[in-house]
Amino acid sequence: MKRTPLHSVHAGMDAKFTETFGWEIPASFSDVSTEYLAARDGVVVIDRSYLGRFKVTGKDALDLLNRLSSNAVDPLPCGTGKATILTTNKGRVIDLLHLFARDSHQLMVTSPQTVKRVAEWIEMYTFLEEVNFEEIMGNTAMIGLLGPQASSLLESLGILSSELEPYASTDVYVGDIPVSLLRSDPLGAIGYDLILPANAAAAFWKTLTVAGAVPLGETAFDLLRIESGIPRHGREISEAVNPWEMNFEKFIDFEKGCYIGQEVVLRLNTYKKVQRSLVALSFSTDAEITFGEKLHSIQEDSEKDAGTVTSVAWRTNPHSIKRELIGLGVVKK
Repeated sequence: MKRTPLHSVHAGMDAKFTETFGWEIPASFSDVSTEYLAARDGVVVIDRSYLGRFKVTGKDALDLLNRLSSNAVDPLPCGTGKATILTTNKGRVIDLLHLFARDSHQLMVTSPQTVKRVAEWIEMYTFLEEVNFEEIMGNTAMIGLLGPQASSLLESLGILSSELEPYASTDVYVGDIPVSLLRSDPLGAIGYDLILPANAAAAFWKTLTVAGAVPLGETAFDLLRIESGIPRHGREISEAVNPWEMNFEKFIDFEKGCYIGQEVVLRLNTYKKVQRSLVALSFSTDAEITFGEKLHSIQEDSEKDAGTVTSVAWRTNPHSIKRELIGLGVVKK
């Protein structure tokens, strides 16, 4: 099982660990309700070093990515960025890529499970292009800073972040630590990712917690993600779904040139062939419901397949002791 550069720091904080997509990461640092409320009302810090990270260079890099994915990413001026869907020839989702244009390269962020798949797919379509993809997970760490007070905390460290638009990025220093600051909004609201040298991660994590950031574990993060309706690879996203089923239309440019899978993707929309959709679920039962369970509809005293549960999480109402089970699912229209 893989570990992030911050694993020993988390262990020293008595974190409870869980396995997620082949990585051992903190499930929680305290109780889930405390972490959840800190993310909703204050500021939290989370280790996101398990996400794939590539440094992309070469004069043909953006042209190649533009021809392989759904959004218009050529040109991409320095300091800006976009998310774009890498699709198969059949219009299925390989991954949602996050691109941040830096001064001398493009920073590409992927899901943890697709690092190899994305690299091999792009390499398969690289012929004479001048482009290089360098995987930088081994020598960097990635730390998320989330919550309505995230910008204020960064400003207390001398980092002016409130003016950054979504997918904007900049290089800053915190003390003597060089940091790439990304406005990534991983939960749909204002949020940041900070990429820095792996050997400086422990000191930087301490700086953020001393400044007031509450450590956030995977359990509370997944609850927040589900509440926000954010699909995740390995749960909702896979090569069994198309972009429309994941509500990814904002990552599709309808006026750009051809890309792999474009004909299928656009035809599904034009001819109203999309049969399923990602929806929010709530359950009126105390039964244990898990990933992959089937949903059924009852019509005229017969059960019919309605879809699949893709994510579930227990949410506790902060004003009572009542718990409720919520989730996401891919459901037939």
